[in-house]
Amino acid sequence: MTKSGPQHCGKYYWCIKTDLSEDGEIYVHADSLKVNCNGDLICHGKKVGVINLAIAAGCWKAFFAASVWDGSAIAVEHWSGEVEPRHKKQ
Repeated sequence: MTKSGPQHCGKYYWCIKTDLSEDGEIYVHADSLKVNCNGDLICHGKKVGVINLAIAAGCWKAFFAASVWDGSAIAVEHWSGEVEPRHKKQ
């Protein structure tokens, strides 16, 4: 049985902030994201040498590991407009 769908293209889920998308975000499944020496963002898949997505330098703003449930940044404690603080200061 062949597995299909983007969730089978990598073990991690990422959000890329970019103006290339109407809502400013692209979500991708990939094993790794790397920035090359030119500033291009390269998303690598499970198969060696396979590129899931590449975005040219200057066309992306940020990327982060994202929650598969809501797309929020999973390793960020505070990011106004992206991640709500768990504990508000009184």
